[in-house]
Amino acid sequence: MGGNIYPDIEGTVTFTEVPGGTEVKAEIYNLPPYSPISISYNPIGPHGFHIHEFGCCEITDPNEPFVCAGGHWNPTNQPHGNHAGDFPVLFSNDGYSYMKFFTDKFVPSDIIGRAVIIHENPDDYRTQPAGNSGKRIACGVICPVE
Repeated sequence: MGGNIYPDIEGTVTFTEVPGGTEVKAEIYNLPPYSPISISYNPIGPHGFHIHEFGCCEITDPNEPFVCAGGHWNPTNQPHGNHAGDFPVLFSNDGYSYMKFFTDKFVPSDIIGRAVIIHENPDDYRTQPAGNSGKRIACGVICPVE
């Protein structure tokens, strides 16, 4: 679900256990339009995309939505770019994004109860501890599907 900055964002991220790891599939709607970097502003999109530590999607501070989700999930204490929760950026076409990829860093049972966060800006995969991805614009708690 989208936060207070972009409330129309919605979508689904699924995690499916496959041999050797997890298939991640994201289908997201109503992402904000791309805006390139300028002297005064960071770019909007492609969007940083991560698993965060805690399954909390509350907005207690409208200037910093979803801060209760904590930092990137990093069970092996790696530098940013190698966190288990670091994902490829989400590219949007007219607000729609679809992506599927494989990771061997976890299985779905490892992440139940954590949160998926989409950020306003792209992840640079270098800046510590979180890749300079900007504001958190969408959040979802990872739960089992029966």
